[in-house]
Amino acid sequence: MAEPFAERSPRSSAYWGGPFVLGLLMIAIGVLALSAAVWTSLASILYLGILIAFSGLVQIGHALRYRKAGAATGTLLGGILSAVIGVLIAARPAAGLAAVTLLLIGYFFVSGLFRTITSLLDRYPSWTWDLAYGLSAIVLGVVLVANWPASALWLVGTLVGLEIIFRGAALMAGSLALRRVVHHEGRVTA
Repeated sequence: MAEPFAERSPRSSAYWGGPFVLGLLMIAIGVLALSAAVWTSLASILYLGILIAFSGLVQIGHALRYRKAGAATGTLLGGILSAVIGVLIAARPAAGLAAVTLLLIGYFFVSGLFRTITSLLDRYPSWTWDLAYGLSAIVLGVVLVANWPASALWLVGTLVGLEIIFRGAALMAGSLALRRVVHHEGRVTA
């Protein structure tokens, strides 16, 4: 009689083991990013500035290469604008952090107000969850404004660290679900 878990070989764990370990590493990196939120914020905004500048340069190159195609002037101007903004963000990361934080504060306020008002007016199924989200987003916006400009130093780094942790946890959960499927298939075929 065959062993019911005959498929539990090192080969079957290769399907889910690698993503699980990667998820663990991502969680560790996310915790590290949270513990150094200011440095994570500065590194993230510097990276953003470099990416925007590079995309502007690519857009300028595209406009110059295809200038006879028609809309090259708008593409060229957009590329110059992107390159200049990217260089300014990379050259002055503190100002870039302040600008991004203000945009996020505005997003939290507008999104929170929208969710709060629509949930109260429409009263659709599970509207209380949207109401709770809306109120918490408004409170978050108020806390960030009350701590301005210090909140600009840690907000982006905190959000990046949390994003990395949640992605790692999702990767681990997916790999464990895959493990259950692989082991279930092993029982069925045995």
